[in-house]
Amino acid sequence: MIYTNLEKEYNYKKNDTIIYKKWEKNKDFSSFPDNRLSYVVIMPPPNITGDLHIGHILNNTIQDILVRKARLEGFNTCWVPGLDHASIATELKLINELKQKGCSKQKIGFQKFLNLANKWKLKYSKNIIEQLKKIGCSCDWNRLKFSMDAEISKSVQKIFLTLANSGFLYRNYGIVNWDCETHTAISNEEISYKTCRVKLYYIKYQIQNDTKYIIAATKRPETIFADSALCVNPKDKRYVKFINKKAIVPISLKVIPIIADNYIDQKFGTGCVKITPAHDFNDKLIAERHNLEFIKLIDKNGTLNEYGLNFSGETIKVARKNVIYCLKKYNNLLKVEQYHSQIGFSERSNTEVEQLLSTQWFVKMNLFAKKALNNIHKNDLIKLYPQSIKKKIKDWFVNLKDWNISRQLWWGHRIPKFYKKDSDIEVLDTWFSAWIWPVLIFNGIEQINNSELQYYYPTTVLVTGKDLLFFWVIRMILAGLFFLKKKPFQNIYFHGLVKDKNMLKMSKSIGNSPNLKKILKEYGADTVRSGILIMAHFENDIVFNQKVFLKAHNIKNKLWNAFKLIAKFNLNKRKPRNVELNNYIFLWIENKFNILIILINKLFERFKLSKVFILINNFFKKHFCSIFLEILKKANLYVLNYLFITKLYNFFRNILIMYHPFIPFITEYIWTFFPTNSTNFKKSSLIHEKWPSTKKINIELIKEFKLISNIILQIRKFRLDYNFYKQITIYISKTNYINKKTMKDILIFLGNIKTIRIVANITVYTNNTKNYMFVSDKEIYIIKTNIKKKNKRNSFEKIKSKISYYKIFLKQINSKLTNEKFVNNVPEKILKLEKQKRIDCINKIKFLTKILK
Repeated sequence: MIYTNLEKEYNYKKNDTIIYKKWEKNKDFSSFPDNRLSYVVIMPPPNITGDLHIGHILNNTIQDILVRKARLEGFNTCWVPGLDHASIATELKLINELKQKGCSKQKIGFQKFLNLANKWKLKYSKNIIEQLKKIGCSCDWNRLKFSMDAEISKSVQKIFLTLANSGFLYRNYGIVNWDCETHTAISNEEISYKTCRVKLYYIKYQIQNDTKYIIAATKRPETIFADSALCVNPKDKRYVKFINKKAIVPISLKVIPIIADNYIDQKFGTGCVKITPAHDFNDKLIAERHNLEFIKLIDKNGTLNEYGLNFSGETIKVARKNVIYCLKKYNNLLKVEQYHSQIGFSERSNTEVEQLLSTQWFVKMNLFAKKALNNIHKNDLIKLYPQSIKKKIKDWFVNLKDWNISRQLWWGHRIPKFYKKDSDIEVLDTWFSAWIWPVLIFNGIEQINNSELQYYYPTTVLVTGKDLLFFWVIRMILAGLFFLKKKPFQNIYFHGLVKDKNMLKMSKSIGNSPNLKKILKEYGADTVRSGILIMAHFENDIVFNQKVFLKAHNIKNKLWNAFKLIAKFNLNKRKPRNVELNNYIFLWIENKFNILIILINKLFERFKLSKVFILINNFFKKHFCSIFLEILKKANLYVLNYLFITKLYNFFRNILIMYHPFIPFITEYIWTFFPTNSTNFKKSSLIHEKWPSTKKINIELIKEFKLISNIILQIRKFRLDYNFYKQITIYISKTNYINKKTMKDILIFLGNIKTIRIVANITVYTNNTKNYMFVSDKEIYIIKTNIKKKNKRNSFEKIKSKISYYKIFLKQINSKLTNEKFVNNVPEKILKLEKQKRIDCINKIKFLTKILK
């Protein structure tokens, strides 16, 4: 196999599409139940709201890596792709699109709006699927599910009715979180809290039949028309005399009672608060305890109603401004202070969430919770990575509230109208169809215990971001245990979130993600996949930096260049040369490879894919290319006999297999140039090859070679420091165990050494360190006479800079290890790692200081 016309770089623009079409044509991703073990992954379905973003690339790359490795291991892999209708997000996109045309959904009507939504769905579904294919997702596209497919809609309706008939659902008029932009209720999990600078208004309420005033502090002066009472703490001595008296509300002149409740914080504001039960959850609880009136002041569109008197029809923002003006005018505003407070914003519209009265459907979550919590924590039913996520789940269950599942939208699963014939259109929360997704994709509601469900369920692993823990993951566990009496997943891996330089999560709604189509066009799928993986460190969040793609490109280029070098090796049918050296170097690289496979298999089990990729790259660059191929190239002049050529091809094929889950396109392409085995030159597809198995490791050989490689590294460092690249002579003590011819040959080839000389007594040279450089504990030395250090000052400055860096780093580590809070609360594994970092740092400082001397 000699190829002299290979391109300078892998041509992803030409080859990626051809390769993917080949996979599809051969049905390489398809899965049907058989006698193999299944490996099942369900894709967190992207919303049909536009292009994918970088977070989707991370998520789907991780899934594809796991699926491709499982396929190579012989599993029957089934990766089910999906798309979500995303009620609020999609409807908001459509409303904004209509606004730009000077129209609204109310003007075009219900049916035309649904027609518009379906057109949108067709357009962006195609867009998303194309992008998933572009990055190499090996999904079974025959199984693609959309969350509003007819079959799924039928199952969702059945689930709703089942819960209603079983007493798990109820309809209630009460306070809900309301998004005034989309005009719908939202759940607690759909709110993101931001620390904002807000104003605290001190309002004077006159005591009825008295000249005295009581001061109440509030953030919401515009809601005084909905005040039902003023409230103080019964233990607050300042206000004991006012309890059970009445106060006059400014502007409206309405008379309200002054009550006492232990909930009131005496230290906040004035210790007196106004109670508006219809627009605050906490006020609602107080009102229920004291039988207060509920006055709904704010309508669903975010404007004041008739209770707002002259301010009726004004938006909250305008009403607040005008109310403040009137309070000042009539001397009812004492002062205004600024402070920081947590304000809730809708995840979708990014507008401030209102709390107001509305009739909604709720799921009684406490009926599901006990069993699920017991299974997650006590029985370790589902393995969670990282394990720290368990605490978050426990906290969620402790503060569990009933789930508001109704949305006042047009796009989504319609709620059955069995409660009121002329009711408004309502749909189910998007997450209501999503929480039973692992069952729905195998039609497990309509056809309970069907053959596919029995084979594929529970699924093997769910890969998702930490942000979907409460929205989706916990609810899927609850639903799976309730409807099928089985867990939906064996493992769940929560990866970090991709963020921009301002530490904001990348999302389509914010619009802070780079253009994916542009990035894929510029770099190609393999580079984008490996680049995003280099940035991803287990569960840590990622600050996106496009520069990483250059590093990822170099990795791909290194593989391509290695292939081009191997393609030049020629078959020599005559008596082979350097047989002993070839045997030795092949045996060494195979042992190193076996160690690598054992390590990465263990890391795969713990989903540390970034670390796996780093280890593979280090092995390939440092051991396979810099040592193994270098020796073959120099020792054999590209000529190997049949046995060694076969060994080389088979070994490189194993490297391609190992790389394949991470960079599937270039590995599949290179694979086509290699014969499948020594006798059969028929070209096959890499995607169905066998993952390398582990073999017994020769530890002594590894230790022996480590000495050689350390010497070579130090010789290379010597050449770099002295800017000296001519051949040199090295001297070895008789006592040194580098006595095999093969080991000496390796030193000669890789160290560019002219001669290796054996000396009887090395101590004769140790007295004059000025003229000699010693490596390997002074067993090997290089004569420095007549070798001048050309860049001595620059080299010393670099060393000094490194020492300064390590000293700063050591100071940071010591500050952690002397912090009792850190030491007592951090996991033992992290503490051990920090201590090892300190030892390594100290050793590096000692080593570098020694070089300076």
